[in-house]
Amino acid sequence: MGRATFLCRYELFALFMAAIVATAAAQRVPEAKKVWSVGPLVKPQTVGSFSFGANGATFGGMHTDTQTGSTFAATRSVVFARDRIVISASLGPQTEEGKPTPVRVCRLLSLDVQTGAVKNSRDFPECFSLRIFATNDGHVVVSGRRLLRLTPDLTDDASFDESSGHKLGGVENASPDGSTLGNATRPGFELVDARTLKAAPLTKAPASDTSVNSRGFVTDNVHWIGDYPKELGFVTYVDATGSHLLYHGDCGGRPQFLSENLILEPGCKNPLIIDTQGNVVKTLTVGGRFSFAGVSQDGKRLALQVGKFSSSGSLEKERFIIYSVASGEVIAEAAAKEPAEQQSWAALNADGSMFVVGSPLKLTLYRLP
Repeated sequence: MGRATFLCRYELFALFMAAIVATAAAQRVPEAKKVWSVGPLVKPQTVGSFSFGANGATFGGMHTDTQTGSTFAATRSVVFARDRIVISASLGPQTEEGKPTPVRVCRLLSLDVQTGAVKNSRDFPECFSLRIFATNDGHVVVSGRRLLRLTPDLTDDASFDESSGHKLGGVENASPDGSTLGNATRPGFELVDARTLKAAPLTKAPASDTSVNSRGFVTDNVHWIGDYPKELGFVTYVDATGSHLLYHGDCGGRPQFLSENLILEPGCKNPLIIDTQGNVVKTLTVGGRFSFAGVSQDGKRLALQVGKFSSSGSLEKERFIIYSVASGEVIAEAAAKEPAEQQSWAALNADGSMFVVGSPLKLTLYRLP
């Protein structure tokens, strides 16, 4: 074998190895840059756990409550509001003067985005839970026994007026852009302006929303099963013109608006992004069991929790993947600093440049690429 042939083969091998290295580098997901971690932010509570099986209830022992046992609460317990991060935590039963028995208390905390320092706090007695939502003008809407609009430092700005004939039923969702809240009046549904808390009726029919935009809501209700008896999952969009079936198939979950016109269908092995016309726009690639973990108000970035679960269904490990909604590509990964029970609290800021994740035990802010 001549020298020229050897050099040619060596160069080809070098090019091949360089291509492998380049491909590996391209596939390596950038880690989000940690800005700070703080906690515990409230006094940890010790609680007991029970599981139910064929032999009845089993006591699982006492443990510290991380307040991360709900995938629903995970995206409704922390928000960005201008230069603050606001969290909604439970203090558990508290003894109050003049009350014969302890009452459950919730606490809002307003943290400085730059440092994580607690700047303001506010307690809500006789509260089982408080859902919080970021508005498109840097305020926070609190949904509990009352519907309140607060400034970033937790002072009152407005409250829902039930005397106008609009009944406060259940505000469980806000539009991704922070402009609109959904109020299920049971029966019926109305859209609430997040700036004024003024409501506008949408339908008198019974409604169960999983997410809202400024014009209506989506639901995973299966009332189309008579038309498609072999299907398991459905996405229905309800607006002023009626109900529109956008998706039906052999898998389905709780659809979530990502923007005014794009919806995440998270029920399949790889989640789908569909539009309000029912077109599949993109399929995301996810390795493992996942759930929705937030979207930026500009609709450009989406976060998913990917968890590893035991055979009994308990969470063993979780990570958070941030995607580009437009391209479907992975932008970064982040992780909570304390283990969660089901899903750590998480939120993206308005332009998707920051991601906060954790619990009252430990909250961490990341800056994204």
